[in-house]
Amino acid sequence: MTWPRAAWDFPYQPARRESATAQDAALDVVVATHAQVDATSFARALEGLGAPVSVETLIARAPLHWTRVRSSARAASDDVAARLSKLGVRYVASARGETMLAAPTLAISEAQRARPSSGGDGWTPRLRAPTHRESTAAGRWFLGDGGGVVVDRRACGTGAGTRLAVIEDEIADLEHLELDSVVYVGVESAPATTGHAALMVAWSTGAAPADSARFVGVAPDASVRLYCIPKPGVDAVSLPLAIAKAVFDGADVVVCATYVEGTVSPMLDDALDVATHLGRRGRGTPVVLPTGRETASPGDSIHASLSLGLGDPASDARIHCIAPGGRGGGWFLWRNARGKIRPFSNRGPAVRWMTPGDDISYPFSSRDRLFHSESSGASAIAAGVILLVLGCNPKIRLHELHAILERTIDAPTDLAVDSLADPADILPKGYDRDGHSAKSGYGRLNATRACVAARDPVALELVAMGHDDLAVAWCRRRRPYSRRAGRWAARRLLARPDLAHGVRILLRHLRLVAAAPSRNAAHARGAWVRQLAIVLRELLRASPPPLVRDELARMLDLLTDAASAEAHTAIEHAAHALFRELDRTESGAARVPILNATLRS
Repeated sequence: MTWPRAAWDFPYQPARRESATAQDAALDVVVATHAQVDATSFARALEGLGAPVSVETLIARAPLHWTRVRSSARAASDDVAARLSKLGVRYVASARGETMLAAPTLAISEAQRARPSSGGDGWTPRLRAPTHRESTAAGRWFLGDGGGVVVDRRACGTGAGTRLAVIEDEIADLEHLELDSVVYVGVESAPATTGHAALMVAWSTGAAPADSARFVGVAPDASVRLYCIPKPGVDAVSLPLAIAKAVFDGADVVVCATYVEGTVSPMLDDALDVATHLGRRGRGTPVVLPTGRETASPGDSIHASLSLGLGDPASDARIHCIAPGGRGGGWFLWRNARGKIRPFSNRGPAVRWMTPGDDISYPFSSRDRLFHSESSGASAIAAGVILLVLGCNPKIRLHELHAILERTIDAPTDLAVDSLADPADILPKGYDRDGHSAKSGYGRLNATRACVAARDPVALELVAMGHDDLAVAWCRRRRPYSRRAGRWAARRLLARPDLAHGVRILLRHLRLVAAAPSRNAAHARGAWVRQLAIVLRELLRASPPPLVRDELARMLDLLTDAASAEAHTAIEHAAHALFRELDRTESGAARVPILNATLRS
């Protein structure tokens, strides 16, 4: 008897990799200590190994103190740890082989938060360019609707003031890019055989080919640094070291789309902890990785694996794991030479978001040449979207960023597919109750929706109600509160679903009255102002920054003044007129001076 397959089920069986065994190899380990230890102390403690010891400081910035110890002698990590026990060792791990051991807890609370440095090596952000001439060619669909990430520059901006770190192992075509600098991690130079790194930079931010117009990426005014690491199989420490360096250098987003499978280690655990808790002045730096595309078949299966293993770096819960999408909004599928349809991406529980990975414009061509971006390009596009959101509200914390992206996604579109090479390739068929699918995560990122939600509390709740155009129009007008107050209030509503409901009560009331203004007479005069005062009072109880607190207090004083009944009526009528005006136009060009003047007085 054949049991029916559950809607969430698929052949979840990644091809197994043989882990490197470092026990019988020459000594090559990373020693993590609680504080910096000098090379002489290491050498003295390891004198009994029977061979000279090479000691290299990899990073010495609290809370990370990593030292690489190498020798021709053969010794187990436990033996090395025992010899170094008096030096304050946290752990000893192979510098070459993968291990699933989690690192001991870092002393995060005692460490300095990461922030961009100043001076000669400082990472200076770029200011917004006066204008960007964006092409409307067919291959530019990834920025638009219909499967793209929906970038409306009026709402999203250009990512000015943000910093992107791209971790790669190739440096071809860098002459076409506008880079802040190139940082070598674990290598003295890098091969220039492919332009993979350049493509990641171009799709996420942009490129400036000499023989064609500037290619405008998702966040064209973000500043980019490239961190070059060794090719796969060389070591297991360069990736986490590059992540840590990028975070300490001040990166707002880190993306790595090169092959990094087999590099899980306590060092990676440490680096992601630093990114999560110390990055962006303690707000958290998102790290973006693609799903990859493991197409091997396990020995006991007739299906391609197409599975992201739980032990792969992209499966770490602190990673933003990105799947590729296609035109029309579905999962990325391609037709092979025999006319058969196949996917080109792994699936798994860790997939978080989906962005375009189908044929998109090749950045280094004067004509609109299409190029398969796959999951690598999808991760670069996702990094660009996150840069736009952080540009709209730089003080968003990492958990708030996830909440905004999850609340503003587009649901994938499951298109009818014929000529499948293997029906199991496009499983699972359904979605969990929280909207998650092993193929597309929680859904496709929508930049415009996320950006307006991040910058303004009213826009946040209009988006939640399904009024995207009204949210954009509201953000483009002069609002009755400062940009600082709007950004802070949006963050608070993310943390207070009950308070968000209070804002939606006000907006839904306005929507109903705007549809038929005669309905307003049936409601108690001043009821809308009373509800608004309750929301403001709760916001004040949430410990806002001093300038925001003073602004909210002034507004609350106005609304709760018993002698201002006429002002209350004026505010109500202005709010009703405002919603009607927003509903009539997407531009939001018209203003309602009564509301603005009253609340700002």
